[in-house]
Amino acid sequence: MSEQEPTNAHLLAASAAIALESRRLIERTDRTSFQDVGDTLDALHEHLAVAGGSLLFLARRLGCEAEVERMVKEGQQRVDAFRACRGLGGRA
Repeated sequence: MSEQEPTNAHLLAASAAIALESRRLIERTDRTSFQDVGDTLDALHEHLAVAGGSLLFLARRLGCEAEVERMVKEGQQRVDAFRACRGLGGRA
């Protein structure tokens, strides 16, 4: 690891701080303001990209990148299946 690469602690701290700050950002958002909601979504988009990238970088460093990517893919498939069934109300 070079001096310029973040340590594992740096990567975890960045991801945790982003998650916590994102929650505070959402709590402070005026949901009746289209502009405020849009600004919040833009900020969350950037925050989540940094957090996700940091965690994937850490997974690569720890040697579990393939397993993490598989688990993320499986989780996304579950979310997609839930979304596909939403609103069916038992009438499938």
